[in-house]
Amino acid sequence: MEQLIGVITGGVIALGAGILTAWFTARHQQNAVRAKDLWDRRATLYLELLVNLDGTMSFVVEPNAPGYYGPSTPEQFQKRRDLAARVDLFGSPAVRSLWEAATTAMGDFNMHVVEGGYLERSFNETYLPDNITEPRFLELKAAMDKAEAELVKRLRHEIDVDEHLKP
Repeated sequence: MEQLIGVITGGVIALGAGILTAWFTARHQQNAVRAKDLWDRRATLYLELLVNLDGTMSFVVEPNAPGYYGPSTPEQFQKRRDLAARVDLFGSPAVRSLWEAATTAMGDFNMHVVEGGYLERSFNETYLPDNITEPRFLELKAAMDKAEAELVKRLRHEIDVDEHLKP
């Protein structure tokens, strides 16, 4: 009788361990699928942020104020709303903050370029000369470059691009 109890106890323990192992494995797989889904969504979103990174996506206020350079068409407003909602859902607060800073810095720079008359035309093409030395221009350009670099660095960190590119 003691042997039968021992066998049954051993069987119950083995069955319980098997069920517990299967449960932990399923939970781990579910978490891995969710993590991959979030990574995929973030990678797609972050790429889209960079593709649409310009002053027209900025979060400056008062669209009717002189010098406003943010979204001006319904499509631009919709695009910014869509990107902002997706960043709020799938991104981090740090990315949201850096994205807003980068679009504002780009808008400030672009507005200064237009208002300062720095653009030149040649054969139906408009371009920005690379020999401009005006201090405010250089300050705004440096701020724009820094804001963009900080955003890109954070985006790369959040999707672990650098970790996966190691040889």
